[in-house]
Amino acid sequence: MPDLKLKKLLYSIIVIFCFANLVHAAVIEVPLYKLTPAKTIDLKCISSEYAIPLSVPERWEIEKAVMRFKYVNSSSLLEDKSTLVVKANGYPIAQIKLSPIVPEGEVKVAIPAILLDPGYNTISFAVTQHYTDECEDPCAPDLWTTIKVDESLLRVEYSLKPIPLQLSAIPELIFDPKIFPHGKVNFVADGLTSEELINYAGVVASGIALRYDYRQVFFSLSKDIKPNVDNILLGKREFISDFLRKKGIEIHEDARPLLKITHLPLEKTIRDPYHALIIISGENIDQVKLAADTFAIMSFPFPDSDEMTPVKFELPDVSQYSGRLMLVPDKKYTFKTLNLETYTFKGITPNPAEITFRLPPDFLVKQNQYANISLHFAYGAGMRDFSVLNVLLNGKHIRAVRLDNEYGNIVEGYNLSIPTHLFRAGTNVITFAPVLIPTMSSNCEPIPIDNLFFTLFDNSTFIFPPMPHLVELPKLELFFLNGFPFTRWPDGHETIIFITHPTSSTIASAFNIMGSITQKNGFPLLEMKIGFRKPDEWDGEIITLGSIESIPDDLKELAPLKLTKKTSVPYPVVKSWRDEKTLAFSGQISDFGKGKGAVMQFKSPYKVGRTILMVTAFSPKELNIFSRTLLEPAVEGACKGDLALVDLTSAPDYKVFAFDIGKKYFSGKGGKISRIKAYLYSISKYYVYVLIFVLLFLGITVFYLLHRFRKRRLKSA
Repeated sequence: MPDLKLKKLLYSIIVIFCFANLVHAAVIEVPLYKLTPAKTIDLKCISSEYAIPLSVPERWEIEKAVMRFKYVNSSSLLEDKSTLVVKANGYPIAQIKLSPIVPEGEVKVAIPAILLDPGYNTISFAVTQHYTDECEDPCAPDLWTTIKVDESLLRVEYSLKPIPLQLSAIPELIFDPKIFPHGKVNFVADGLTSEELINYAGVVASGIALRYDYRQVFFSLSKDIKPNVDNILLGKREFISDFLRKKGIEIHEDARPLLKITHLPLEKTIRDPYHALIIISGENIDQVKLAADTFAIMSFPFPDSDEMTPVKFELPDVSQYSGRLMLVPDKKYTFKTLNLETYTFKGITPNPAEITFRLPPDFLVKQNQYANISLHFAYGAGMRDFSVLNVLLNGKHIRAVRLDNEYGNIVEGYNLSIPTHLFRAGTNVITFAPVLIPTMSSNCEPIPIDNLFFTLFDNSTFIFPPMPHLVELPKLELFFLNGFPFTRWPDGHETIIFITHPTSSTIASAFNIMGSITQKNGFPLLEMKIGFRKPDEWDGEIITLGSIESIPDDLKELAPLKLTKKTSVPYPVVKSWRDEKTLAFSGQISDFGKGKGAVMQFKSPYKVGRTILMVTAFSPKELNIFSRTLLEPAVEGACKGDLALVDLTSAPDYKVFAFDIGKKYFSGKGGKISRIKAYLYSISKYYVYVLIFVLLFLGITVFYLLHRFRKRRLKSA
């Protein structure tokens, strides 16, 4: 007996020792292109600077950070007067002489941990570069240095801080959008066959994804605690009490909903203070729902206790086509409302400023409609008359405002009209980029910089005209833009996820997709349903999720690629233009093998204008991998049309094959458009025929009337 106790003690010591080594230190290596959308950074003119955001989570204690990057500079630079400076939060940490003889290099820079504060930091590259000792063009083509972001790497060593046992730690510390490269959360649920409990787990997953903002988050589902990640324990009181009792945790037995946080239990007497177990429970299914809904909308740090009892839950009225950054048509917005406060640009080519907003993806954009911008701005004196404010829409130049008063000016109500067809469905970005050219004398006097300024005031306004909602589907690109049409209602109302075979991998895949939709729309999916039975009479939108074998044959027959034993496979033969392909169809008896995933969109047979999205792979395990792959920005951007096949073996540069082979249909909700216009729009070739007929009829009628009038005049004469 003493030997048995000694063995248990030794075992506990070994577990604690291994656990301590595991959690106290971690190393992460991230390619720099994961932190910024640019694959290369081009630094031009005599001086230029570019900043890369670096987030540091609240629960990380940075011990060491090292960045390796490659660069190439112009061979025309003067080495004595050309320098590349690396800064951390504005503090110089490295200087590199730019040599014309050795124009390429690789640099290893240690970033002092003391300079990296919890929150958002910046790592910036700044150059001062010259090509002559005498008078020089400040933006000559020879003045450039390029940072090879796609060949650069950031290595961070950190330890985890203990998690405080407070529910207020949930929104900002535990599910922190600053965690990179992605978040991980595991669910421990009361069984896999209860649709209601899985529904509420989906609501919780949606709320977690919302807190991660745009950061990827991967969900998993297991029967027991998963170590080294934060866990969610969800279920009825009886299951929760029995489960926690085995882990050495007691909770009160009151018949009420419960939200509670505790350190992650690994063994009966061992706790992981660096990861959390969040308990969501209730005496019955209604109380579990109340606790899950409450958890999903907890958006700021309150309360500070380790548990709370939800007693009531109310949401404001939710309207269609609302959500994160969604613009309301025919409403005048100030730039301040659009998160662009009064900003002063300084220097020759200052960093641009921008406003970001989203438009409903099913807007019926009609010709001769314009969005209007009214600008209020001021600029300095002593600038050349071809200084301009460039206005860009989604990276494309559309207008230039000339700043032609050499004495400077204050301008109020400068109006810009932008054709609405230049905007795109989903996210749009309007960028303001001044180019301020100083007055230069022939004797190469120093260039005055302080007077080169342009101030854009935040009482400038933007208004987008009203439009009806009517769009041609299928278009997978709209789904990957903002989850349309499943986010027509931001809370997922009128949408069901049909899980064809409820395994832990398949359910986790559903959570991954729900998380992605939530992040795009910025609203928890409180009304999106999850079901295990085929929704034959469902009159809303449907997401079908499962392995190939588990999907019902009648749904396979409706899909663009019928993944049955006998199928018709499209093979591109000729690609004439960017989106025009000539397809040959091969009827064959074949199988959908391993290493691939398919996402398809097609018309629902249960309700006109409704959509089915099918996500499938060879097995539940591969489906889970595929659901994570669909969160990759490069994969999302490549999925178009009504069918996308993804090669899962080609990571990290996934190969995506997109097709548009199925039947078209139209979907729309609301807006001022008559049935006749909607009908004519949906059959556009007939619209042309009708227009020609009307014009001919009017022409013949006018000719006939003029002819009669002429005959009468001749008779009367």
